[in-house]
Amino acid sequence: MKKVLLILCLGLLASPFLNAQNSLLSNDSATLIFVRHAEKSDDGTSNPPLTKEGEGRAIRIMQMLKKSYSKVDAVYSTPYKRTQSTAEPTANEFDVVVQEYDPRAPNVFVKSLLKNHRGEVVLIVGHSNTTPFLVNLVLGEEKFKQLDESAYNEIFIVEATDIGEGEVTVKSTALKKN
Repeated sequence: MKKVLLILCLGLLASPFLNAQNSLLSNDSATLIFVRHAEKSDDGTSNPPLTKEGEGRAIRIMQMLKKSYSKVDAVYSTPYKRTQSTAEPTANEFDVVVQEYDPRAPNVFVKSLLKNHRGEVVLIVGHSNTTPFLVNLVLGEEKFKQLDESAYNEIFIVEATDIGEGEVTVKSTALKKN
């Protein structure tokens, strides 16, 4: 009986340390990958499709993600042809549906990303103005400016647990053709 009580007491004393170790091992940060849509055509409309070059870039974004991550858990896009078409190759490759987000409600969107995608990898496709703005919201500071209209190669990878509690890596790559 004394041995059973001793084992039980030792187990109770050790449990806070085991729980702390388990929490250190759990991944409660979200990996949020922000990209601007790929090259768009100049067709005179407010909702142009991608150019052939843009279609190729969308595929290369997917290939980069496939090489870097075993899984992309969610893909978000604004409701425009150019963002949807940039998101689709990745969504198709990882068997997820492109979910639309409203760029006019950025605070709500960022909070939902951090709440609903802990431990997950998420691609968010936006625009030259919304992409750096969303990254800044996650970081809790104004670190990045609006992208130049000709810039399509910035990839912002943000690891965050909460607003203001994250780190960003910026990949500035031409996503060279294979």
